Amino acid sequence: MTAPLPRVIFVNRVYWPSAAATAQLLTDLAEGLAARGHEVHVIAAGTGPDQRNGVTVHRTGGDEKHRGLVSQARNYWQFLRRARFQTALLAKPGDVVVLMTDPPMLGAALTGVATERGARVVHWIQDIYPEIVSAHAGAIAGLPLLPFRWKRDQAWRAARCCVALGEDMASLISARGVPAGQLAIAPNWAPREMDTAPAVAASEGRRLAWGLADQFIVAYSGNLGRVHEFAAVLDAAERLKARADIVFLFIGRGPRFEEVRAAAQARGLANLRLQPPESRENLAAALAAADAQLVTLKPAFARLVYPSKLAGVLAAGRPVLFVGPPDGEIARLLAREQCGAAFAPADGAGLARAVTQWQADAGRRAQLGRAARAAYVEHFTFESALTHWEDILRGAAAP
Repeated sequence: MTAPLPRVIFVNRVYWPSAAATAQLLTDLAEGLAARGHEVHVIAAGTGPDQRNGVTVHRTGGDEKHRGLVSQARNYWQFLRRARFQTALLAKPGDVVVLMTDPPMLGAALTGVATERGARVVHWIQDIYPEIVSAHAGAIAGLPLLPFRWKRDQAWRAARCCVALGEDMASLISARGVPAGQLAIAPNWAPREMDTAPAVAASEGRRLAWGLADQFIVAYSGNLGRVHEFAAVLDAAERLKARADIVFLFIGRGPRFEEVRAAAQARGLANLRLQPPESRENLAAALAAADAQLVTLKPAFARLVYPSKLAGVLAAGRPVLFVGPPDGEIARLLAREQCGAAFAPADGAGLARAVTQWQADAGRRAQLGRAARAAYVEHFTFESALTHWEDILRGAAAP
């Protein structure tokens, strides 16, 4: 057991038992630190047990779910107000307060109150707001958000450390005035269960459950979000719709789920299917059940988000088809680790060509899959992330 850290307080709107991505990541990290003997607290929305696996949970009440923009804004505001109050009560000199990015502007709202109590602040940046809103709305429409960016930048610079998920995200944070000594890179990890490769029988069971035992499956697993790119995938599926032995399988939900389903119906894509999300218990088998996995990202968001599904895909040992900025961080990683291929958002033809080539060459697929698993072991395991986070927190706590 390592020497105990000062008390660590995480703040995020969602936590166990939520299935949201940041909830699962935070639960893993908080419980992992507690298992190593550190005192860990979490401030989160909702109600529930105040202790779990060594972590003390301080619930702010309210409903972590929302239905529509008005409900979402109300939930966000309610949590920010109550989380400020909880932080003011809980934080004391020497504590390390880790602020995540759900809801947006959480770090800007709580950095002041945490530092006033003598705590050291770490920003764990999953998404970069308000730039994400500006990227959706356009540069002119995003002008009213400039005061929010100024306030966010001020909070970043006041923190002991800003933790980015990758190099591209870190470059943007650096450009906003955060010194190199206050910046760290810590990629998200795959679910801990994926440290052990799933049994072949479990993967074959998922293929049977989908009714796709004999098809070549190109899967997209996870949230169909507004930052994700699907034009090339739909184009590739249309180019290959005469191939009954190849199927594009979407597993998940999200804001663009209905859009993708409507587009598939309009184009008559019987080779594109949609499935509900898999449970965490089935995730490893579901990822490994596909022959190739898709990861997508709109170029406008290249430095603002990092698709966390990449770690799970690599852990499953499946080659990666990335649709997004061809000069971005994920494309560079695939080229460096030789575990996949990258395509520009308009290159549906190239994507379709790669799918047919991989379908015809089992040896090439196996080689790419082994390289993917090796990349996971090298960069994305939970145990290595946990040790790295101990180092980050210890550094933030130092005088």
